[in-house]
Amino acid sequence: MDLVKGYRFFSPDECKHVIQYCNNKEKEMDKFHRVLVENGDVTDHPHIPITQRYHSEYNFFGENPNYIPHLLACIREVLPGLEFPVAVQSWVNIYRKGQGIKWHTHGGKNGYSYSANVFLNGETTPGIYYSVNPNDVFNVENETGSMHIFPHSLNHMVPPIESSQKRYTLGITIHGLQAIDKPLIQGAALDRNHRETIFLSGE
Repeated sequence: MDLVKGYRFFSPDECKHVIQYCNNKEKEMDKFHRVLVENGDVTDHPHIPITQRYHSEYNFFGENPNYIPHLLACIREVLPGLEFPVAVQSWVNIYRKGQGIKWHTHGGKNGYSYSANVFLNGETTPGIYYSVNPNDVFNVENETGSMHIFPHSLNHMVPPIESSQKRYTLGITIHGLQAIDKPLIQGAALDRNHRETIFLSGE
């Protein structure tokens, strides 16, 4: 497959619904964050969206199971070789002016783990920058409701937003059966402080 594959994920009306969820989740995570700050457990990092900072506290598809069929259809079409059950992490991001995300990759196993980003609303440019190596950097523009899906180990980033318009996205990591290891299972089943992983049977 191409390194970055496009897939139409949400309709315009679904994007509006998910944006409402994003706003509510941001308020919830902000309250959670304020308690931690008051207790001296964490410090403020205003350059990191609050929903991203606490992505391990929730799972978008776990809280919105009506969209799981969308994800299953995507996996079957774009990643037909991936074996079920799959482990999924998913979280939302709300970026404001001056906020972005630095170069990074996601954990997983090559050939069996994939990352994805669904653009919900905001300025479509710049899109996401991807890097195979320092001499091979390319940009893929965003489209409302559409997903970029790519290997977990592909470097990617979004420069700080210059517009005053907020940017809403949904981040996803998908691990096929071959990538589901003991730490992933233990984290999902035993660590009550981390609610980020759900398992889908494909049914």
